[in-house]
Amino acid sequence: MKTLGVLRSLAILFPTRIKVIPHDFTDRTSYRTWLIDEGFRNCFNDARAAGHSSSPCVWFSKTATDKIDTADVESFLGGNDDTLAWCRTFMSPCEEKDTGGVTMMDDGHKVDHGYDYDLIVIGGGSGGMAAAKEAAQLGAKVACLDFVKPSPAGTTWGLGGTCVNVGCIPKKLFHIGALLRESVHADSAAFGISVDGTKNVGDEPLKDPITEQSWDAIRENIQNYIRSLNFKYRVRLREKNVSYFNKLAKFTDQHTIEAVDKKGRASTLTASRFLVATGGRPAALDCEGGDLAINSDDIFALEKSPGKTLCVGASYISLECAGFLSGIGLDTTIAVRSILLRGFDRECADKIGDYMMEHGVKFKREVTPSKLEKTESGQIKVSFSDGTEDVFDTVLAAIGRAADTDKLGIENAGIKANPKNGKILGKYEQSSCPNIYAVGDVLEVSPFIFLGC
Repeated sequence: MKTLGVLRSLAILFPTRIKVIPHDFTDRTSYRTWLIDEGFRNCFNDARAAGHSSSPCVWFSKTATDKIDTADVESFLGGNDDTLAWCRTFMSPCEEKDTGGVTMMDDGHKVDHGYDYDLIVIGGGSGGMAAAKEAAQLGAKVACLDFVKPSPAGTTWGLGGTCVNVGCIPKKLFHIGALLRESVHADSAAFGISVDGTKNVGDEPLKDPITEQSWDAIRENIQNYIRSLNFKYRVRLREKNVSYFNKLAKFTDQHTIEAVDKKGRASTLTASRFLVATGGRPAALDCEGGDLAINSDDIFALEKSPGKTLCVGASYISLECAGFLSGIGLDTTIAVRSILLRGFDRECADKIGDYMMEHGVKFKREVTPSKLEKTESGQIKVSFSDGTEDVFDTVLAAIGRAADTDKLGIENAGIKANPKNGKILGKYEQSSCPNIYAVGDVLEVSPFIFLGC
């Protein structure tokens, strides 16, 4: 049913405002018996409801309950047409006093605005590219700016954002490589496969295979795949008539940005509307010698194997990196300040920790690094808060992320941000500057009002 699909989509987008509870009937006769003969439609005290006989019947309830309770009914919405009309209103800008829709401020946009672009998107990740292409397809004149500031270790990458370049895509591909190696060890002997060419004698079991995974090969193949994606994204922007600029943007006022290319040359661009989609970047390790640590922006492109690695942090980025590093055969340790995966289900988090230990990952519990220093051999000696020390080839810091807004000049456009993490404050993707919007990890959304239907 089209109506149910639209409502469910809104419930996904606004989970704290809408909960959709469908009530199914075996056939049309049983539905009409419940609605008309048993008198459910009469509980609304609404002339439209009293004459309603088609499917669906959509209403608002005071609470989100799976049980049909006439005492809980608040108001009648209607059938297909009325419900779709309500959905359009809900998703449309409206005055602050009107709580029936998405409350947004008038951003002052006019067709004959006189600026260079209708919309400038700052950030070429998943959210930024999708918005730019969709706006252009709907007839807007759109530009997309994407400029990757090098990590402290000097790593940079191409168009596509964190997920494509230094997140989900390379991480999953490294995990696939790790799983293949682990499968060889776990299953080859049981299926009579001799990996190194030796044969078993009589009833003797096959030996556990010896495997060595080439960091150079897996890194280069994954990076080549990512480069192919970078190229495809640029082509798709061009096909959608989006002007792409590999330039760093900085607001000078609410309708103007300064765009600086990699050679330091600056130009000025103006737009009626802006969308900030710059995402986030990893937080630095705050201890003496913390600059010796790399982060998740660096790990996937290292020129040589990270070797014996310490992952600092206990949330999913640290655990995922430790998982594939251990899976490809590297000595891997995780430094945990308090608990694994704070905010997640405790039973699941503990099971994940147990599983990782069973597969060779080591944990240092209730510690933080207090000092990092380079040894004569080029390794990193780490002093921990419990007084212990150890030496690693690589230290990976994964202790949190902050919004990438520090060089965006948001203060020049009157955009308010959370001082703790740099995230843009706003309602429903609109910042405190009405014509400037934000999407993705750079946005800190305020709480929604609950609405059950």
